[in-house]
Amino acid sequence: MPHGRDGRPSTSRHRGSQSAHKREISRTRVRLAGHEVALWQLRRAAGDYRALVEKAKVTDGCAWCLCTDPSPRLVIRHREGIYYLACWPGGGQTHVRSCEFYNTGGRWSGRSHYQPGALQEDDDGSASVSLSLPLRVRATNPAAAAGATGRGPGAARSRMGLLGLLHYLWERADLTRSAPQNGTGTGRRGWAAASPLLRSAIIGVTSAGLPLSWCCYVVPPFDPAHPEQHNGTFARFTGRLVERNGTAQRGLVLGAVRSWSPTPYGQRCDLRHHRTPIFFSTALHERIRRAAPSAMTDRRPAGSEQVVLALVARSEKGNLSAVGAAVMLTNADLVPADSTHEVVMADALTAARRAFVKPLRYDGDAAVLPDFVLTDTDPTTMVEVWGMLDRDDYTARKQTKVEHYRSTNTPLIEWDVRGPLPDLRRHLAN
Repeated sequence: MPHGRDGRPSTSRHRGSQSAHKREISRTRVRLAGHEVALWQLRRAAGDYRALVEKAKVTDGCAWCLCTDPSPRLVIRHREGIYYLACWPGGGQTHVRSCEFYNTGGRWSGRSHYQPGALQEDDDGSASVSLSLPLRVRATNPAAAAGATGRGPGAARSRMGLLGLLHYLWERADLTRSAPQNGTGTGRRGWAAASPLLRSAIIGVTSAGLPLSWCCYVVPPFDPAHPEQHNGTFARFTGRLVERNGTAQRGLVLGAVRSWSPTPYGQRCDLRHHRTPIFFSTALHERIRRAAPSAMTDRRPAGSEQVVLALVARSEKGNLSAVGAAVMLTNADLVPADSTHEVVMADALTAARRAFVKPLRYDGDAAVLPDFVLTDTDPTTMVEVWGMLDRDDYTARKQTKVEHYRSTNTPLIEWDVRGPLPDLRRHLAN
């Protein structure tokens, strides 16, 4: 149970290089079954606190953060023998700003654009989502499993698309946030660190009564010393993708894209850390390109990543065939971005050691939603990247945003991408 909000396991090879870093964050303390413990100690000696965490889960059903009074609750999650502490859903702003569990992702989010029932979160940290693409479909009507990909404007949605689910899992895993205390400010978070966070995030989430931990395979990091260790887990996942009593079971695969390559029938998608490809039809691949042009462009910034959440079925030959998908662009630290220019800004904010969050739009298109939010200023500072000023509709939207910020006295940093990046040092935003 060595995980705090960042969810990263503590290993002996990291201790020396991070000792000074741990002293920096040692003020974050938690209470487990009546016992007070420093968060860095939980990370450093997981086995020593396992019994205490298990007792807290039974007696209180949660842990407590001691950053303020009253103490905010913390979710205790468990997967594959490892316990995780996570911020309570929607409770990030109940923590003080210096606390490791502080976050603002729920405040600036497209989740409010769903009708009641599309996303339901309970007090115990569990959640239920109503997906627009079914995980089970009548075998005589497989076309019912195909549908919209990506996001679009309009009225509140009664169901969540795959992009909405991808964004929800990213927020739940706290991967929309970047802060200096989570690293040097210049290093990569990478899939190896993100994967366990996402595997923890799917715990307690269901769709149509099916646990995502059962029907969603989050690609684990590949370990050259143990190349076969995840084969059994993946085989059990694909073994569930069968037809029973006229109903075909689908599954979800979440991973970072290594490459796309053409096939006679469409595209082959190979994922990082994973050997088994996913095959896309030409029609589905074209829908993805139209829905996520920035993520699918061949001119992505160096170091940026594509993340895919694919709804898959198993073909007669045993291959994984995508029947729906969402693709998201991120920077090297896996902070999401809506454009290649936003990747540049996210990298610049990270290099400047700024603490920030990336608001996610889910399946909708919020009227006023900042590109980034700096959380190391009081009040928080909005960051806007203006990239399509040759379009009249975009210019009008920009003016609406700027007027909104001015009317609410909201601090704002702007970047017109036709010019150089602004100076992002913290003293300029204070």
